[in-house]
Amino acid sequence: MFDFCPLILLIEDDPVFRRLMVAYLELWGARVLEADSVEEGLLLAELNGPDLVLSDLLLPAPAGLEVIACLKRRYPALPVIAISGQQKMADVARALRAGAEDYLIKPIRSWNLVAEVIVGSLKPDPHRLLDELNDHLAYYRREDIAASRLLQSWQQQPERALGDWRLSCRQSSPWVLTEYITLDQDLLLLLAEFDPLNMDTPVVMTLVTFVLNEPLRRYGSEPGSVLNSPARTLEYINQLILDVGLDTRVNLALFRLYADAGRVEVANGGMVGSDWLEHCDAGPLGLKELTANQFSYRCSFPLNLTLKGSFGGEIRLTANRELT
Repeated sequence: MFDFCPLILLIEDDPVFRRLMVAYLELWGARVLEADSVEEGLLLAELNGPDLVLSDLLLPAPAGLEVIACLKRRYPALPVIAISGQQKMADVARALRAGAEDYLIKPIRSWNLVAEVIVGSLKPDPHRLLDELNDHLAYYRREDIAASRLLQSWQQQPERALGDWRLSCRQSSPWVLTEYITLDQDLLLLLAEFDPLNMDTPVVMTLVTFVLNEPLRRYGSEPGSVLNSPARTLEYINQLILDVGLDTRVNLALFRLYADAGRVEVANGGMVGSDWLEHCDAGPLGLKELTANQFSYRCSFPLNLTLKGSFGGEIRLTANRELT
């Protein structure tokens, strides 16, 4: 199964699932280190230098997300795969934002898929993301009920804490999405609205939610990362929508909130709500020709935003930074 004999660290506190996973990994030719706690897993990673880590998200404190973030800080090149017993795409998205290369959902339905995920994480394929998205697109076009459940899984908590940042968000419909990622001490906000009448909307929402994971992984090692510029990030998202072949329109705005400068940079793709949004509006995403530009302005916190899209959705967001 594997081209070489990888050393895989499995951090899992369920002994039954752990033994089953170990059996398959060894059958496929891997050497396996087992840990049933966070502390033991981090120690084994330090002492043995594994080729890949499989980590449960539901571990006792410190939480699984913190373990993934800790491993990626210490060993940036180490592939980590999250194992989740909660079939919520928002949880999976947070694991990927923490640095995980991929994820598995318990209970395991296909062990062949597990092997493919591990092989793909050990030897990344730049075309794999597009292939997976096209597969998802075909599936959700066939399965209306599955598409409806996917939309429900995107329901988000109205209050969020990210380090020093405190966010409060109110959304008027299930067709809008608010995502946040941290860049050093700064905060990048993604506010989007989708077409409720388009059959591909569940997949488009999935794409937009996961689209920043890959540039985020490379952010610390690439001085020229697209994430340094909201305008370039907007063009990056638009190009990926086109590459997947989705015939839809997405209204999307990106805000980078600078922690120390009291400044905001924004690039807008179809959202409305203020004069300065109009100054940098490149039009909705999904267009073949989209050239984004960005607008910078001074601000104070808390920052209050109210944005609307062309499909009738509205997002009201407050961002505040609390210094301790």
